[in-house]
Amino acid sequence: MLLTTNNLAKSYGAITVLNEVSFIINAGDRVGLVGGNGVGKTTLLRVLTGQEEQDSGTYSFAALVEVGYLPQTTPEFYGQTIEDLILQAAGNLRQLEERMRQLESAMATADEAELPALLEAYTEVSTKFQDRGGYDLDYKIDNILHGLRLDYLPRQQQVSTLSGGEKARVGLATLLLRSPDLLLLDEPTNHLDFASLAWLETYLSNYAGAMLIVSHDRQFLNRAVNQI
Repeated sequence: MLLTTNNLAKSYGAITVLNEVSFIINAGDRVGLVGGNGVGKTTLLRVLTGQEEQDSGTYSFAALVEVGYLPQTTPEFYGQTIEDLILQAAGNLRQLEERMRQLESAMATADEAELPALLEAYTEVSTKFQDRGGYDLDYKIDNILHGLRLDYLPRQQQVSTLSGGEKARVGLATLLLRSPDLLLLDEPTNHLDFASLAWLETYLSNYAGAMLIVSHDRQFLNRAVNQI
């Protein structure tokens, strides 16, 4: 189980938006979260990311699970270029790669008693690196930027100078580059044209991690998720 919630509740004054919400997300789950405006979909994601505090109930993530969150309102990214954000997003893959090199060195000099534990750790790290596209990182960067129609932008351009739609797509692109174990996406299809939307549907349907997606787009959900 990647995420477990138990009886989450949240009210604003006399208005209750979350009432005893319980669910589990396992590896491989692609969950669509639907409902009318104001019923608490965004509030739930904000609670799960620590931006709001629940009134009661609990939630917990599995140990070492990386969570990526796409809010409806895109940060301004002041002082950062597109290239800066790409390098930050790829950082966790670079860290995994460095850990693989460290384990390889350790295995080369390990005695017989130490080797099984090192080999197990190496298998876990290298599998995660492969599943997240680490061996194809440069291709992955180009593919995501092209798919979200961002490849025409100079990578040294300040993100704060982009339009609202471009900022939103840059935010989505860098989140996808991070390849977290669990994606929490709040209306990810906002600011996407038809071609970008079609690309995102395909990308998410093949995504190795789990996801919880808030969306009003029924066609998108039909193609991207496997439960509602």
